[in-house]
Amino acid sequence: MATLEKKRNVFSFGDDDEDDDDRLINSVQPLPSNAVERSAFTAPDFEPDSFLSSRRHLGLERMKAELNTHLKQLKTELIELINRDYQDFINLSTNLKGVDKDIEHLKTPLADMETQVKDVRGHFQGVINLLESQLRNRAQLRDKKAVLKLLLNIHDSVTKVEDLLGINSDIIKHSFESTEDDHVVVVDDNLGKQIERVAIEYNQMQHLVRRGKNLAFVTENEWRITRIKDTMEQKLSKALSAALSQIRLGEVTKATKQSLTECLRTYALIDQTQIAEKIIREEFVKPFLAKCITHKAVEGAKNYGGSPTAANTSKHPLTIMYNKILNFTSTDLKPILDITQKTLKGSNYEILVNSLWLEIIERINRECKSIFAAGQTDVFHKNYLATVTFISELEGLCYLKRSLLFLRNHPTYAEFMKKWQLLVYFQLRFREIIKDVEQVLNDPNPNIKIDTAQEISLYGGRVILNAINQCWSDQIFLYGLSHRFWKLTLQLIKRYNSWAVEIINVNAKDAKILTVLVHDIINFIKIIKNQTLETILPKLPSNIQDVPLLKDSMYEALDQLNDAIEPNITETITDSISLNCLEALKSMKSVTNQYRHNDKPKPTEPSYFIPNIFKPFHTFVEQNQPCCTIELRDKWANTVAKNVVTQYTAIMNDILTSLTKTEKNKVKNSSKLSDEDKIHLQFLLDVRQIGKELDNLKIVDKNSVNYRKLESLVEPFSSIDNES
Repeated sequence: MATLEKKRNVFSFGDDDEDDDDRLINSVQPLPSNAVERSAFTAPDFEPDSFLSSRRHLGLERMKAELNTHLKQLKTELIELINRDYQDFINLSTNLKGVDKDIEHLKTPLADMETQVKDVRGHFQGVINLLESQLRNRAQLRDKKAVLKLLLNIHDSVTKVEDLLGINSDIIKHSFESTEDDHVVVVDDNLGKQIERVAIEYNQMQHLVRRGKNLAFVTENEWRITRIKDTMEQKLSKALSAALSQIRLGEVTKATKQSLTECLRTYALIDQTQIAEKIIREEFVKPFLAKCITHKAVEGAKNYGGSPTAANTSKHPLTIMYNKILNFTSTDLKPILDITQKTLKGSNYEILVNSLWLEIIERINRECKSIFAAGQTDVFHKNYLATVTFISELEGLCYLKRSLLFLRNHPTYAEFMKKWQLLVYFQLRFREIIKDVEQVLNDPNPNIKIDTAQEISLYGGRVILNAINQCWSDQIFLYGLSHRFWKLTLQLIKRYNSWAVEIINVNAKDAKILTVLVHDIINFIKIIKNQTLETILPKLPSNIQDVPLLKDSMYEALDQLNDAIEPNITETITDSISLNCLEALKSMKSVTNQYRHNDKPKPTEPSYFIPNIFKPFHTFVEQNQPCCTIELRDKWANTVAKNVVTQYTAIMNDILTSLTKTEKNKVKNSSKLSDEDKIHLQFLLDVRQIGKELDNLKIVDKNSVNYRKLESLVEPFSSIDNES
């Protein structure tokens, strides 16, 4: 662009030449007054070679003259500087006389001052060292005092805990041993409170022992600490066992709950909740589950032949076993769960998982391994549904969200769910579902049977629909296989699409089969859309965020089925019917022969062939009445009518164009119509009759079948009818 502008300026001879010259002159900077500038010598990057080479265009004589001039300027400035500050230069030399003697006089006092400063510094350094030594000794004494105090506190704490536990009392020891030998366990109201007090002191002792873990005193008294711990666990275990025994016997009194609460709180205080959970599991949960979860229950489930309906689900042996566990959890185990999940809400207790769930899983893995086998699909389906329902009910007993997450995130939870061979089950069900489908759809010699009493008349379509129903039936569908059954459903729709295309190719000339097929596809799409909303989507996982996307994907697959089949069948059928209807139009040429050069009276009714034009369509609809729905009939009627009217218009236009205009050369008889007028009047009557035939076809918008264009051709002939 700049080049073009430059060229334009060079070859321009307009009025703006003077302005361009002014701009060019103003843009040129003037030459410096001196070729040698002082700033060039004072620059930090000054180099003689560069300086001379940059001015080689000046010539030697000019360069020499410039440098000499610059030298003279420097000398002149130097002389002016000396003359201006001459007095200061003279006074400087005068003022420096005798300064060396004064310096010698100052050396001695300065040396004395240096010695004195060093002495003071040494004195203060000695004081500082002494203070630091004393402070170190003080710190050591403080540490020793703290250690001594810690030792005394440890000794006092250990002794106090021993006294509270009665370890050093032979009487209490004898009483404790006699109580252990007694078979009748009685809950002591004071025992729980005593143990809770001991727990507080025990925690204090543990804190002190951890602080002094490296002390010899603690090492020497390790046996006492171990004895305290063992005694503490024995007493806690005794109190907890007594409370559990009372609950197991059904004697859930206020004292029992209070004692149980104090025991569990004590375990939480000493951070031994896992021991309490173990005792509850071994002494309370395990005896019940040993009677409930047995190999016999699994054998009953394997041989169970009940109906898979929801009404008989509760009669399934495995469901009965799970219900017993849930009943035990909500009744016998409820007091313990209430204490740990509500009263001791902030503790680390997870009774439902560590005491109940782990024992259930252990016994199922040992006694009920066969429930995981997927070989018998119906049995596996019942077992899996019963187990999933049980786990869901068990999760509902988790009072806290933390407990629910702890259960779901526990390693045994994931391991247990992985034991269910869902993939094997799906593969077996896949074979069962696809077997009949492929057997029917891949038949090399298909015997197409039409059953118009069914929603889907062709057997192949009914097989596909039945396969999709099986995927989502309560007897086959599993929640964990939702994505696989969804994919299989889409595959079945695609398979139906390909089968329908094969049927069209094989039976392209059989209008009846094509009509039944398009009827089946329309009904199939309606059924699947209803099932998607009412059955399929509600069974998908609730955490799916893209439900509209899934719905759209299903509808898209159905639309592809409709778009691939319905237009082809519609075109084939309507083309065939249109050809049959157009046969009647061959008689149109007889209209002109009928009124040429004869004295036939004027026409008063439409041609004989007009009422029969759409007879093939009516015959086709009557023959295929069960499958030819109103929607199909209206759609096909519009297509056939448009084809017929368009062809009729073209033929009539040709006939009218070929008619000779003899009326202009004749003297028109007012009492007699010409041959051409009779022909025109006949066409007018025919077109009006075609309009009535379109009404019989229930075509509302006649403009959609080009009837208005046909009317416009005969509209001028209305005057003939009026004159006659």
